[in-house]
Amino acid sequence: MKNRISAYGILAAILLAGCLGFFSSCDPKEEKKTEKIVVTNIVLPSTIEIDEGGATITLALRGKTNIDASEDKVILRFGSTDYNCAVTSLREGDALSFFVDESVPAGNCSMYIEHGGAKYLCGSFTLNLIRKLVIEPDGDSTIYGQVTCGGEPVQGVVVSDGRLAVKTDENGIYQLASGKPQPYVFISVPSGYEPLTKGILPNIYTMLSKAANVAERADFELVKVPDQTRHTMLVFGDMHLANRTNDRTQFRNFVKDVNEYTAAHSGDTMYGLTLGDMTWDLYWIDNSYEFKEYLNDANDIDGLAIYHTIGNHDHSMYATGDVSTVVDYKQYISPTYYSFNVGSVHYVVLDDIVCTNATPDGNDKKGNLKYKREYDTKVSSEQIAWLKNDLSFVPTTTPLVVTMHAPLYTDKGSAKLQNATELTNILKAYSEVHVFTAHTHKVYNIDYRSDRNIYEHNAGAVCATWWWSAYETPGVHIAQDGAPGGYTILNVDGTSFKWQYKATGAATDYQFRTYDRNTISLTASKYLPSAGSTYSASFAPSIWGETSTANEVYINLWNYDPSWKIEVTENGKSLEVSRIQQKDPLHLVAYTAKRLNKNATATFATDNNYHMFKVTASGPSTTLEIKVTDCFGNVYTETMKRPKNFTTDAYKF
Repeated sequence: MKNRISAYGILAAILLAGCLGFFSSCDPKEEKKTEKIVVTNIVLPSTIEIDEGGATITLALRGKTNIDASEDKVILRFGSTDYNCAVTSLREGDALSFFVDESVPAGNCSMYIEHGGAKYLCGSFTLNLIRKLVIEPDGDSTIYGQVTCGGEPVQGVVVSDGRLAVKTDENGIYQLASGKPQPYVFISVPSGYEPLTKGILPNIYTMLSKAANVAERADFELVKVPDQTRHTMLVFGDMHLANRTNDRTQFRNFVKDVNEYTAAHSGDTMYGLTLGDMTWDLYWIDNSYEFKEYLNDANDIDGLAIYHTIGNHDHSMYATGDVSTVVDYKQYISPTYYSFNVGSVHYVVLDDIVCTNATPDGNDKKGNLKYKREYDTKVSSEQIAWLKNDLSFVPTTTPLVVTMHAPLYTDKGSAKLQNATELTNILKAYSEVHVFTAHTHKVYNIDYRSDRNIYEHNAGAVCATWWWSAYETPGVHIAQDGAPGGYTILNVDGTSFKWQYKATGAATDYQFRTYDRNTISLTASKYLPSAGSTYSASFAPSIWGETSTANEVYINLWNYDPSWKIEVTENGKSLEVSRIQQKDPLHLVAYTAKRLNKNATATFATDNNYHMFKVTASGPSTTLEIKVTDCFGNVYTETMKRPKNFTTDAYKF
């Protein structure tokens, strides 16, 4: 899709252009050379659109530079004709702005920076000139503009600066008397419309470039779409891509799975929604994997607009404070909090990571100072104020889907978010609220609809155990609670919700895993033969460490909630099913034992889960019929012939 720049300013799409632009280091290509310029990673898209009559273009700039904003200039070359453009602002490591006046034509051009008497080629792009409706800022307005669809105004669109929220009038025009608390302005996409996209990213915001008291214009364009009353949202928990543990290859398996699912449902209205930690801040520099690289990999997902939620690992370790640590995220991905509408549902994306990073923590491989990752899990007071303004336009009969990275509740149902009560008191005014969270890499559900109208889905992780289990044991991609790496499919029909967890690489009817206790004995001598005494002693397999003849069968049902029904019969006789807290034995051998056996720390060791169930059979060789019915009446079955051998090969898919 084309990138757009408003009349005064800034090309928001460029700051996300890792998905269709390119990074370019400016190198001398021609003419006399004096002092070599130091400009790295100027982000250029394939197309830039600006208003007729002149506009400021702002490009993302990463790294140090010796550009002199008062003396150097940008040159746009069309054929053999050069047009000089004055540099209007320069924020080192952030952005370069220059003014294009009314004399500059449309068409293909090359961009140079003239520095010290030499011209340095930075790349090329197509410049398009757009004629816009003349709009004057009202009164104290500092941000204003128009929302259109096919050139026609769209009324009633909510536009926000991150604190205030207003609606467009009958001409699609909005006015904000804003102090510009965020470096951008964004829209809440209305039902029946979609934003333009750049790869997987929806164009929902425009970066700002002028001082807080200076008025600037930002326009938005929408696309009218068919009825969205029925739609599907694919929800993706932690990805943690870091260019390690074969993660990018494993991620391609996930992309393949998503593409196959969307292709099989090509007639459905479908979107994506992440839950944070797409990247891993610790490896941005050391492994050269940042947001640009993430977008390059994620853009292999076909035809799916994906809204993003920020996680703690999407905050920079090279800055301090909650504002400075999210500069890159805001440039390349999206606002850290915003809303949008699909069909009858209002979606709200929150940032519940308040980052401080106040403690220096040494240097990375390139000598850059890092800070210790320090943060609180709460929704900031600024967001709470914005949320109230945003929801003031939403009737309380409207169902909400709220996303944030860290969970609202623990897997036992107690409050986890620091200001959980404050947030709950706002949300519970609505008829039904589904909160999707991640962070734990587990799957669990907390149903408080009876008294708070809230159901939380702690929705697992795409990366499972940070991509480690399948790295150590190919074919076994599971998290510390035994849940497979995967994603949640949320199907919406009007105000009715249905959900299902899908394991990457498996059919949607793969919802549980069974273990025959009699065949499992996880001893250090068998599974950690090469481990030193310290690592061998740290292996804690719980009940699985001893041989048993109790004829017990265990069922790990990861997406369980109390409305599910589990039935187990033996020779037609029903067996009593009990819910227990226990570790998953497959994760113990696929990851924990493998790491310890290499005399390495099992950083993400197997953890207890609350979705394990137990039955006791009458003997060691009987066949059990296992039937699980979810809360929507979907039935999942297994005929479990016993004894069932326990090997990692038996559980691969």
